[in-house]
Amino acid sequence: YRIFMFPLFLFNQLLWSMFRPLTLATFIFLTLSCNHMLQAHLQSSSSSETSSPKVGGGAINEKKRWYGKEIEKSPSRSNRNDEHEIEKKLGVHALSPGKSNFDPENASSHLLHALAGLDRYPNYLSRWNFDLKDVDRLEQALEDQLAKVRLQKQNIMVRNQQLRLMKEKIVMKLKDDNDDEEEEVNGDFSSFDIFNVPYSWREIKLYVLHPNAADAIFGSRQFRSVTNSSNPPTVEEVVQGKVDIELDLHQLAEWMNEECFDVYSFPLLSKSFCRKIVKALQCFTEEANLDNTNLEKFGKTPVDLDSIGLSWVNDLIFHLVIRPLSRHLFACTEKFEDLDWRQGYIAGYSSTPSEEKGAQRHRLLPHTDDSEVTLNVGMGNEAFQGGDLVFWNLRGTQNEGRYVGEFHPKMGYAILHSGRHLHEVMQVTKGDRYAYIIWARSWKSLRQTTCPCCWLTRRRQSSHTSNNRCMCQPQWN
Repeated sequence: YRIFMFPLFLFNQLLWSMFRPLTLATFIFLTLSCNHMLQAHLQSSSSSETSSPKVGGGAINEKKRWYGKEIEKSPSRSNRNDEHEIEKKLGVHALSPGKSNFDPENASSHLLHALAGLDRYPNYLSRWNFDLKDVDRLEQALEDQLAKVRLQKQNIMVRNQQLRLMKEKIVMKLKDDNDDEEEEVNGDFSSFDIFNVPYSWREIKLYVLHPNAADAIFGSRQFRSVTNSSNPPTVEEVVQGKVDIELDLHQLAEWMNEECFDVYSFPLLSKSFCRKIVKALQCFTEEANLDNTNLEKFGKTPVDLDSIGLSWVNDLIFHLVIRPLSRHLFACTEKFEDLDWRQGYIAGYSSTPSEEKGAQRHRLLPHTDDSEVTLNVGMGNEAFQGGDLVFWNLRGTQNEGRYVGEFHPKMGYAILHSGRHLHEVMQVTKGDRYAYIIWARSWKSLRQTTCPCCWLTRRRQSSHTSNNRCMCQPQWN
């Protein structure tokens, strides 16, 4: 056996000595090539996630999500292209290791801690003599955030100006295209210009509101001049927020249904008005994609009604519906005095997402909104399949993540819920689904005494002990 195996062993050694250099070189080459390809892919993925919104999928936004995984440190969270220029300006290596692990560029908690210190303590940075490079890092992180604010502000101003110029063309296009318009019982809707604020409540009743909504709102004592010592509020006063609207409770009982805990549904807008809004949205997105300006990304993200000349719709629904209803419905669970801020936009979901039609996603992953109260109105036709709105209970409570219920959107019907109610949009499997969303906040009361962390986790609302104080409260020290 040994005599037979010894020649085979020598032959094997001879082959190894001949091909070993080639084998090692090949291994090193493949390793370096794979590493280079991986780095290029990561850089490409990172840049695409942060620079340009994607069409399709169900992501909440374009920022990369970690979901509890170990966070990889990137060179910088900013858009700086040349670190050497920064080093020259600062006179130090901006990202060199320091004595501490302070990293406000990549750890938002570090930046929040520093901002809280600057707000609370006089001469706060005099305590940072341990490593002045940390001050450089803080300064650069703040500069990055300020640059981001200025850039986004500039982009918004330029975009809004271009959309204003485009608006005249859209108005003419909508007037010429009356194929999908239908005649209302009491008037011809095609004569109603959605870009002009209605001058009377009669127009609001005829063209904007669902009949049930009109009955509940205008049946309240504040709008019944016969029983009211003063004149009812005008459309202009309500749109401008000059008067607080009070709706009668007995009217709400006949108008609204509680779909599940803290989630209410009710008919709100007429179908013709919904179709008119969606048609205007699609005209803007189609025109923007044909335009040679920097509007090429318009339609890849939900479209603000303020930006396309429909601010009056946001203001009307906010002051006439959301504020008065929220005082009745969310006084116990949300604990705010009143709402004083709103954002209204159209979101689109589709089995075939496209920025041209303003339908950007297939679905929307479970999330909470950056709002105290959210209004969600079905806007498109009801021929789509899937796209149900599913609720998973209030974030920051013991029942967070437990299934509560779901609702299939209907044109003109609204869902009103807490912004911190965990919810998702299921995948649209056929057709297009459009929703008119309004986020409403309370800057004056709830957010004035609550930091973002306590707000999101309901820390101050989860217990009645004195230990549950927020650093934004005046007694914190």
